[in-house]
Amino acid sequence: MSDGPYRTLNLRQHWKQFLKRAYQQAFDSQDVIDAICPVLERDWSWEIPNDFMPALRAFCTCEEPSMFGDNAFDLDRLKCLTACRGTLGSVVAEFAAQALAEGKSGEAVLLHALQQGLNDRLVRNMRQMEEHILRASGGRKAAEVRSRLRSAIARVPVDALAHKLMSRAASSNAVPPRYPGLFLHR
Repeated sequence: MSDGPYRTLNLRQHWKQFLKRAYQQAFDSQDVIDAICPVLERDWSWEIPNDFMPALRAFCTCEEPSMFGDNAFDLDRLKCLTACRGTLGSVVAEFAAQALAEGKSGEAVLLHALQQGLNDRLVRNMRQMEEHILRASGGRKAAEVRSRLRSAIARVPVDALAHKLMSRAASSNAVPPRYPGLFLHR
């Protein structure tokens, strides 16, 4: 297995590249951290259509929730906007509804929903990657990768990405920074 178990991971290509950073010691912890937000942003651009954010903003900033279930209807419409594209939009919509039910309002609901949705995606994919490494490379390597991933999650600027996505569309070409002058063999 000379080319690494990350090649057989059942996630999108950019997540495989991210796992490669976490798996190989040639990449330091900052390299792993730097790769997280671009990977999440690419997922967002793939799964979230352009009309979702205005609809989510309208849902989050409604002044008074209706007693007759209109909010449930709006939540279903939000979920329909992202149907067949992945689960990220539905998860974000659910977090928005949860924040509204807890009494939050306005932009705070929107920010909370984005942060929680992105964190949820990150944690779910991290678990999948860890399980994949455990099966492919054994317990010792899985523990090492788990440690690197946990360390990276603790320091990732998901809040900054959430603020960015609130104001502009995600880039489908987001990539981690490259360091000029360094040559890594592939």
